[in-house]
Order: sequence, then structure tokens, then C-alpha cells
Amino acid sequence: MSHLIRTLLLVVTGTALAGCAVETADSTTFDSEETGSAESDVSANKATFVTLRQDYRKCMAPMCGGFWVKDVNRNTEEKYVSGLDFSASGLDDELIARVQEAPAGELIIRGKLGPKEPQFGTRPLMVYEAFRGMPGVEPLAGDIFFQAEDRDPQIQCFTAPCPNEIAHRLNTSQAYAFDGYQVALASRPHVDQDWLIDRVNHHGAIVAALFVQGEQFPGGYAYLLDASQVYLNMADMTGPCPAIKLAQCPEPGSEWTYTRDENLCVLPNSCSTNNNCPSLQPPQCAEGYSVAAWRTDSPSCIRFACDPSFVLPY
Repeated sequence: MSHLIRTLLLVVTGTALAGCAVETADSTTFDSEETGSAESDVSANKATFVTLRQDYRKCMAPMCGGFWVKDVNRNTEEKYVSGLDFSASGLDDELIARVQEAPAGELIIRGKLGPKEPQFGTRPLMVYEAFRGMPGVEPLAGDIFFQAEDRDPQIQCFTAPCPNEIAHRLNTSQAYAFDGYQVALASRPHVDQDWLIDRVNHHGAIVAALFVQGEQFPGGYAYLLDASQVYLNMADMTGPCPAIKLAQCPEPGSEWTYTRDENLCVLPNSCSTNNNCPSLQPPQCAEGYSVAAWRTDSPSCIRFACDPSFVLPY
């Protein structure tokens, strides 16, 4: 689907989406834009969600060499910060290192300006939450930043579609009902898209996305949150996985098969006598991803996935 169609759907379907969410949403419009003000721009008063751009100017630190930050979903000016202060984030040293090693364009930070540094008057950005995007993926121009979750309580629908998901537009009070997710645009080859959707739906990941029209049902078209980038919450990394001792399979020649859970932990499933497994070569994962493999009870026996390396347990 072209980006033009995604943009048009955002505008045309906005009021209908908000109408579905009227019980829980604070807004009934979708294509309006909150413009910046002294109260809404990134400031020292209130934490907001911001994107980062590395500052490559050549001058004395801390006046140069930090980041340019800008509130997401707002038409505001960039502000310069001298660096990132993680003291209020609750992240340990390893997770902080995983944030700092990421390209600035793959990060979203929830934070506010810190105190002025006495000599030069610059400020750091105080980090409360850090989100790292899928490696090598860029959000599409014009996409809007959301966090999404299950509607609570769920509504009972007599026919499909049933908009039981709620998307919260970051840095606003707006929320919208929708039916499901698409993350193909945000996924490099062999990325586990079910896992990625679960991180959005249940683990606070941020998406850069627009709504698209999905399948037609008796009750009308489903509307899907179509993500071009997914930013994972660095406080919600996977692992450690449980240590499990397995008994020997009872049938001669049978072997354990496995499934993976939402935390990428490989767990025993059942014993299988399928020993006619085809010879499969693991995929060549894109830069920033690591290959995972586990035996399943499917005819192909082995399943592969390319997981973002920064989410793997340490």
C-alpha cells in the first residue's frame, strides 16, 4: 500500500475511528495537529516524548556535540541539549549502554530539560524512559507516534470488526479505537512479527504509524494501525529465560519440540518422532539482528527468526 493511501486514510477515517472510541477517547477529531507553545514544547517543567538528532557542530563541549531534540506529534522547534542524563530512568549500566550505542534517529526519549550547567548555561535531557527502534528502519515521513493497548473493558460486538484496541497519540490527550496491527513495514526479513505486535500491544512499545483500511467484514471495514517503525521500551527487555530440566522423551527416536513465548524464551512443547527434517540453512540476518533457531513440530522441523540484537538477554 502506498504512503499516499495511508495518509488519505488517516484523514478520511479519523472521525469514524474516534466515534468508535468515544467512551474512552478524549478527542473526536483525528487529523488536527497540536501546534507547539511554551507550555507544550520540550521544557524543564514536564516530561514529553521527543526524537533526537545528533549535533555535529564543531565547537567546545558542552555547547556543541550533544543532541537536537523535538517533541513528537508537535509542530515545534528543535532544542539543543548537551547530553542525556539517565539518573532518573531506572535503567542499569548495560541497558544505558544499549541506548547510547543506537543511532540517535532510532531513539525516542520521554524526558525533560535538566538544570542549567553553570558555566555555559546549556542543559542535559533528563531521561525517564528510553525507546529504541528496530535497527536499520526509518519511519515514513508524516507518520504519527502512538502507544497502543487493549481497550479496558472490552466491548462486546455482534459482528466483526470489533475495535477493541486503543491508540494514544503521544504528547496529546487524543485516543482512537481500531481493530488490529500491521508491522510489516517495520520488520526486516525473518523478524518475528507476532512478537513485535505483542511488544506494542502489551509492553508499551511506541509505533510511528498511520491507520489503513483492512479486510471488509459484515459490520464494515477493519482499521489497522500500520507501523513503519516500532520503538521497544528499554526497561522491558527480554529474559532471563527460565532454566528447564527436561525428561527424556518416552518413545524411542522421539525428540522434544519447542515454542517461543512473548519474551523470546524457547520452551518445551511436545515430543515428536518426525526425524525426516529437511536440511535448512539459517537466514542471513540484516545488520543489528541475530539469528535464533528452535525445533518445532511442523514439517520443516526448524524455525528461524532474526531478533534485534539489543533485546537479547545479557
